[in-house]
Amino acid sequence: MPIDLEFQHAVERLLYREAFFVDTRDWDAWLGLFTEDVDYWMPAWISETELATDPEVHLALIHCESREDLEDRVFRIRTEDSLASTPLVRSCHVVGNVLVLERTHAEATVSAAWTVHQYNTAKGARVHGGRYEYRLRETDDGLVIAAKTIVFLNDAVDVPLDVYNI
Repeated sequence: MPIDLEFQHAVERLLYREAFFVDTRDWDAWLGLFTEDVDYWMPAWISETELATDPEVHLALIHCESREDLEDRVFRIRTEDSLASTPLVRSCHVVGNVLVLERTHAEATVSAAWTVHQYNTAKGARVHGGRYEYRLRETDDGLVIAAKTIVFLNDAVDVPLDVYNI
């Protein structure tokens, strides 16, 4: 597949903006990056080497089937209705190795590596990492996220997981 540097740059800008909006807690801007019908999913590991493949059949650590579901999560974060999110951690998302795997006229499949450095006043510093798998949709207003799968590589987690620390 020939490299379209302009498209590659647009994809990277989108992913970097997503990370920035989460880190700065600009929830409205973050939500604006997603389609109404977004599928936002963090599958669990079935075994040491096998990742869940269907959120309807296997355990999902997070599964939001629409932007409305993401808005509900943000509402709980903003109103401190989620005791697990209080106090909210400070975070720094680092996104790299952005690779456009496939592109049609309207959508693209993209992979990226990520780490999140976070600080929780009760638990101290933590680092999580993994891969993001995206399905991006091209619109008149630019690229938006139609699906996001978060592959979480850490074996043990001693803090609650939510959209701000993955």
